[in-house]
Amino acid sequence: MENLILSNNLSRRVFVKGLGFVSVGLILSTLGGCDQLADAIKNRPIRRRLRTGSAEVDADIATYKQAVTLMKNLPVGDPRNWNNQAGIHGTVAGGFKFCQHGTDHFFDWHRAYLFYFEKICQKLTGNNKFGLPYWNWNQNPDINPAFLDANSPLFLARNRNSMTGSSSVTTAELDPIFADTNFFTFSTQIEGTPHNTVHGYIGGTMGTGGSALDPLFWTHHCMVDYCWAKWNIDLGNNNTNDATWIQTVDSHFVDADGNVATDGAGITTLMPLLSYQYESSAIGSKPAVAAITTKSEYQKLEQRIRAGANIRFDVKQRIRIADRAAVTIARPVSRESKASAGDFASIINSDPARERVFVSIEYAQLPPASDFSIRVFINLPDANSTTSTDDPHYAGSFAFFGTVQTDAAAGNEGEHQHQPKFLVNITSTLQKLKGNQELKDGSPISVQLVAVPFAGKFEKEDTQVVLNAIDIITTPVIINAQTQ
Repeated sequence: MENLILSNNLSRRVFVKGLGFVSVGLILSTLGGCDQLADAIKNRPIRRRLRTGSAEVDADIATYKQAVTLMKNLPVGDPRNWNNQAGIHGTVAGGFKFCQHGTDHFFDWHRAYLFYFEKICQKLTGNNKFGLPYWNWNQNPDINPAFLDANSPLFLARNRNSMTGSSSVTTAELDPIFADTNFFTFSTQIEGTPHNTVHGYIGGTMGTGGSALDPLFWTHHCMVDYCWAKWNIDLGNNNTNDATWIQTVDSHFVDADGNVATDGAGITTLMPLLSYQYESSAIGSKPAVAAITTKSEYQKLEQRIRAGANIRFDVKQRIRIADRAAVTIARPVSRESKASAGDFASIINSDPARERVFVSIEYAQLPPASDFSIRVFINLPDANSTTSTDDPHYAGSFAFFGTVQTDAAAGNEGEHQHQPKFLVNITSTLQKLKGNQELKDGSPISVQLVAVPFAGKFEKEDTQVVLNAIDIITTPVIINAQTQ
């Protein structure tokens, strides 16, 4: 098999050039052996977009229902049991456990989590062609009806049955994120904006560390994974080839037989090419694309994905807007930097073709309640929860996922300590304000953070969160080489 070198322990590990050691089981279960490589890749399972009126999607839903039922009926001691699989991510009472949130490994850890879950579904149902369907909340904001039937194994009580009303999954909010060519800043924005907001807005168990107990979780994270795949594969953007990132081990999974499984982050970049494929669909203004049909096209794509690129999160300039402070969520936060006129001029006059400008917001910990999103405005001190997202000062939004655990006894052993960090791209907002003559060379820049409750009112209006810092940063635009 080209590019694969067997290690000394032939039964367990294999070395993939550029990606490090991965499990033989992963490669062989995906490919079926070297002589079956081309056929296995061509016919790998398809993850289809959830929708009504499709016989293929209906069949996938039926298989998923069967898998969920079978997993729930497994003995408590079986690691493939439904509750045990969900517990890898976290619990309702104890919060997050082994999942990666707020780190550079949000994408790859959850991709591996989905991969092994899908393999368990295939094994239990006897359907090796099953692919987890994904919920494209941009194109279909309503939850698929199959998840709303109270008699279905896919049902769980939720606060809402649609993402309609949330700007986080709209084309206007997603397009600037998908225009970002930096792997690290793209990942941070996908996590903080659509990912987190869907969890909190749908609510119920989905808004907790135990969210994987809801069958909807897996279709939501399939969509998050599709966002990464579309950005990387369809749009020609590159993942990082940083050795530390590639060699980081994603762990705490079990395979289809219940055996402990781990993988390096690097191999997850190839999973959509080896183990499954997505039925293409539009996200924002990025249309569906035709599938690759020739061997030469596939080889060229595989080489690019495997190689990655020298992608880093480099900050060229940083202007502090606010230092550590406790704030009450019901009151909008407005902060203006005391930086020099020259610093402001360099931000305002930055070339959008060469630099991206972000607001970076960092909190000390999760809030005790996360029933709200936060909208970010630029130079609008009077912004409040009724200010329209169509206002030219509006830059974007983010949301918390999960809540801080105040009861130490409820915590999980090995719990992932999540420090919320968010990025909102303000490049186009600055350009609009400059074009409207509202920003001129040397003009001060202020940032407003406005919490907007999902239900129209806060669960606890006096909830306080601790801001660690608000910064305005500039990062270089990554120019991808032409792949044609």
